[in-house]
Amino acid sequence: MTALRTDIEPWGITRMRPFPDTAVLSGARPVLDAETQTTVWMDTAGMPLPTMDKHKRSETSKETSPKTSLDGTTDQGSDQQGDTD
Repeated sequence: MTALRTDIEPWGITRMRPFPDTAVLSGARPVLDAETQTTVWMDTAGMPLPTMDKHKRSETSKETSPKTSLDGTTDQGSDQQGDTD
């Protein structure tokens, strides 16, 4: 029977490093703007924090008209006219 070796470190532990130092940020507090009735975030000195621009609304949900005819007109709503068996 072989004895287990306890003097070998697992490979993953040999690659670990201490976490880097973190920055401590000052707190921000929400304040209701009486004029616009929206929240304004204030820093500890009472100055408003800059806000990020809002995301543009996606236009991927817009419906397009199908153009499958050779002349570029839409085939939407037209009945199929062709040879029947």
